[in-house]
Formats: sequence, structure tokens, C-alpha cells
Amino acid sequence: MKQRLSIFLVKKGIIDHNHILDLDRMKRAIPLDIPGTESYIYIHQPKPAKYPDWVNYIISSQSNVSYEDFSKCQSETAVIVLSFDGYIFLMTFGGGHHKVKKDSIERDFGLRVTLNSVDPDKLKSLDKSNYQDTPLNTRNQSAKEVDISSLNIDSELEILSTLTGKSNVEIFGEIVTGKDSLTIVPPLGINSIRSILDEALKKFKSKLPKEFEWIDNISKIKDKTLCEVLELELNDYLIDENKSEDFWIGEPELVDWSLQIGYIIGRVSSRAPIHQTLSFDVLKDYIVSTGQTLSCDSLKRTNIHIIKENETTFDSWSAYNCLYAEVTSNDELYILRNGTWYTVNVDFVASVDRSLKNIIPYEIELPLYNHEREDQYNKFVCESLDDCLILDKKLIHHGGRGSKFEFADVLRKGCEFIHVKYYRSSSTLSHLFAQAYVSLELFVSDPGFRAKLNKLLPDEIKLTDVNKRPDTQKFVVIYAIAINRAIPNKLPLFSKITLKNTVKSLENLGFTIKIAQIKVHPTLEKLKKFKST
Repeated sequence: MKQRLSIFLVKKGIIDHNHILDLDRMKRAIPLDIPGTESYIYIHQPKPAKYPDWVNYIISSQSNVSYEDFSKCQSETAVIVLSFDGYIFLMTFGGGHHKVKKDSIERDFGLRVTLNSVDPDKLKSLDKSNYQDTPLNTRNQSAKEVDISSLNIDSELEILSTLTGKSNVEIFGEIVTGKDSLTIVPPLGINSIRSILDEALKKFKSKLPKEFEWIDNISKIKDKTLCEVLELELNDYLIDENKSEDFWIGEPELVDWSLQIGYIIGRVSSRAPIHQTLSFDVLKDYIVSTGQTLSCDSLKRTNIHIIKENETTFDSWSAYNCLYAEVTSNDELYILRNGTWYTVNVDFVASVDRSLKNIIPYEIELPLYNHEREDQYNKFVCESLDDCLILDKKLIHHGGRGSKFEFADVLRKGCEFIHVKYYRSSSTLSHLFAQAYVSLELFVSDPGFRAKLNKLLPDEIKLTDVNKRPDTQKFVVIYAIAINRAIPNKLPLFSKITLKNTVKSLENLGFTIKIAQIKVHPTLEKLKKFKST
């Protein structure tokens, strides 16, 4: 009979079964006779059989049924440990996967085996997560066999965590699924398991097919030991003044700037200073003032609270979760974002940087940013430059369900669409790029949207015929980012990727794209308010 198998590979060097499995309530290991392996099975000591919880839910109010009408149930759990040639594999049954210590196994073992074992055009399902500031985990599946692109995954901004598809390895069976474990229903019995494990090991070590090479561009680090080593490296960066451009402090999720007045670092009190923006120097000064050394541990212990008008409860993040850092170790690039470490393929980084070199710098130097709010700055721009029209906060309601769009922050010379953003984190740029692209796509494709936009424009620059598709080659889109670092090369990697993709999409629509750095007044980052008692 065929049996569904879940197979894990243990990291090299870990041989003590106590370090591999949680042996609490497991019976003594029983040796097994599986050809070509040294094998043992651990069986969980079962709890007494009992009725499912839902039985009591039913009979508590129904007199015509009783416990005698139901059967007690009992779950079984087991793990087989198989060793050969210096490798250790685990096969779990029932709830056996809960007994596996995750730090002892090769993470993504099953995924890499699957990537080398499926027909790339006959995939069924995938699980993915993204790098966004509010990470999402989603599953895409198809009723028929499709290729990876049909399952809608962004190869640059999403992580593939699980894949299911038609197997092209006969001894794995018809379907193969991979994540940390490899899940298969092989046609062979347990006495032939050695040949299955040999093939899985071979696939694990193989180079990924061309269709899946992008998997290694950016990947989440699941190795706890490596994360600890990277934190030690980062501790050195944090106290090295020459490394200050390798890390940032910023909001780890989207925030509503219309509601909040600033941030308090550490304990909230009536005397605690409220900081208008997040500044690494201010955070560093606070940690030092509490007698702590600046480190990953002290950042984890320090909370940053969001302060809103007339509220007595506060949302907060750990300072560690607000830290963005890029650390180079042994010629490899690692990124810390939202408290999660990623490893990045250096060739991928180089390709992103090359693509950004083609973005044209805006020839006009925009005024210094020294304002509390972006709308104040945008008005200042229109007062400082000739032939400007303020469009900030002039929303176009279009598309139903309360959809509304801000076409641009500033319109200059009737053909330059300037989008302004004070840089705080990758999410602020993601919002900027997405907002601009959606409104510009509507400008190109939707006469109704153009008609509503025309109502905001003075007569001399109105579109002459809103029903006619505009000649996009006459228009320039300017992304103006308020930041005291050279752009785009000194932006964090994820912001670079988002910028690259957005520029490509807008250029495909025919627009010319330019980028402008807005210098920020050095005192703005240190500007403080004090909460009233």
C-alpha cells in the first residue's frame, strides 16, 4: 500500500537524537531493519482515548443522543530516524512533525528538492510571503496544471515557501510538495526508502533549474545560529561611526500621519519628549542615557510608541523592529528588516543598481525640506518655483467604493507631475510609487478619469479632448524624495527594487521618469515636541 511520507533532513554535525527531537513523552527508541540505513522509531506515549470536544457540545443540549453513541478517539505520533553515509533523515507520522526541533533541520530542504523534481509547466499550488512592511502569507492554487507565472508570484518582492506540482521523479510518486519537509506518496515500500532518500539528497544538492534560479535572489534566513552571528556583526556596525549609512530607523508598517503627532521612545509619561520623526541619533542618545550599550539586545528592549491626539493608549514597536540594516559578511549581503534577516544574491544587487543608473536626475533643485507636514512643503514648492499648481490633497473620486486618487502633489509647466515624499521607511516609498502608478495608468486609459482631472486644471493647461488618449511622451513624472543621502544608490535595497519596477512600468506607458533628491534641514530630524500634561 502507498503511504504519504513527510521527510526532513538534519543539519550536518547534529547526531544526538535529543538535539533533533523533543523526546518528552516518547517511548524508548526501537531499532528498525530498513536496508542500507541505521534506523530507529520513536513512538509517542499516547494519552488515554477520549471523546472529541465537539461531542460534549452536542449532547449537553440534546437528550436523544448520549456518549454511548460516539466512539473515543486517540491520535498516534511517531518519528523514524534514518542514518547513512553521515546523513540523518527524519520521517514523521501523525503529529510527529511537532516533535522535530526546527533549529536542527535543513530549512527549505523539501522546497529545493521539489524545485528540482517538478515539471515547471505542471504546478498546482504555492505558498508565498512578501517583504512588505506588513508581511502577508498567501496561497495561490490552480485547478489545472500551470507554470510558475500563472500562480502569480513576484520574483523580486515575494518569497516562495511551499510548492506543489507534478513529479518528474518516478520513485517520488505523482505529486511532490516541498517546504522544510518533502512530502510525497512513493510507489515503493519502506524497505526501499534508502533509494528515495538518495534521490532526494541528490536533488537537494543540485543547481536549481533556470526557471527557478530567482529563488536565490533574496531568501529569508531561518537558521537561528546564523541570525545570532549576524546580530553580533550588526552590534559592531551600530557603534562604528563609519557604518552609519548601512542602517536606518523607520516605521515598520504603514501609519496614518493625519492622526499622529509623533513618537515617544521608552517609557510614556507627561514629561517624555515627543519626536516628530524617527531619528537614529535620538534613539541612540536615549539608549545611552539609560545606561545601556547600543546593541541589538538594547534595541529589542526599547519600545517606540506612536502618539496620537487625545488618546491614552498607544501602539508601539520594539526599536529592533524599526531598524533596517545592510550587513556584509564573508562577501555576502544580509538585510535586517522588520526584525527578520534575509540573505541577498550579490549579482542580483548589482543588476538592480545597474538598472537604476538610467534614471534621469531632475534638473531643478527643489527647496530645502524644513516643514512639519508634506502639504506645507508642497505649498512652499509652488511659492518658490514658477509655473506650479498645487494638487496635493485635491482628490479625484473615481471607480466606486469610495475610491479616490491624488494625481500628483505638484503640477509644473502643465507637463511635469511631481510626487513628493519625506523618506521614513520602505513603506513610504511603496505608497508613493503605487499611488503615482495607479493615477497615471488611469490618466492614460480612462476618459472619465481625465474628465475629472480636467476640472482641477486651469483653462490654459486643460486637456483639449479628454476622450483622446494623451501623448504620454509629452509628460514627465518626477519622484522627489526628501532624504539626506544620495539617491537612488543609497536607498535601501527593497526601495530600490520597488523604484526599479515602477519606473519600468511607467516607461512602458510612455512617460519619462526623473528623480529628485530634496535636502532635509539637519535640525528637522531632531525636532521635538513635549506632550502636554
